[in-house]
Amino acid sequence: MSEQLEQILSHYQDENREIANVDEPQRSLVLFKLAEKKFAFYGSQIKEILAERPISWVPGCPASLEGVINHRGRVESVININHLLDTPSQETGKRTILIGRGKKMQSGILVDKLVDVLDVAESQIHPAADNLSANMQKVVVGIVPVGSDYFALLDLDLVFARYLEISGYDSQA
Repeated sequence: MSEQLEQILSHYQDENREIANVDEPQRSLVLFKLAEKKFAFYGSQIKEILAERPISWVPGCPASLEGVINHRGRVESVININHLLDTPSQETGKRTILIGRGKKMQSGILVDKLVDVLDVAESQIHPAADNLSANMQKVVVGIVPVGSDYFALLDLDLVFARYLEISGYDSQA
């Protein structure tokens, strides 16, 4: 038996093989829930994750603007994106605020529950399904399997653009 092992090892040692680099590009994702629906943002678009804190209501603003918070001495808006994603708003329980920064806007985003922050292989990000609602099709850029669950991957710039359009802040709308 030891002789067979030596033959196999010598066979591989004699060959001049190139070692293939199997490192696959990874993407960091922030996984969260809104009304038990599962979503994700690219980690590069989320700058901070904050425990829920008091949000000050601002009169005269659209209902989708939850209000503002004091974050490190700065006033930061906090928006509710449930209506963009066809999910009901939940008023109970502790929620999390994701501070997101897009190309044209920065804001806090209120989510019901932070699930995880993890790296996934780019090959695990699949194209979005065609059967999504019209609202979801405008902001979902992919589907990501994580364990036995599937998360809808959102592009923060698309979410912010849609939010501005629906809220009446987009002058081109």
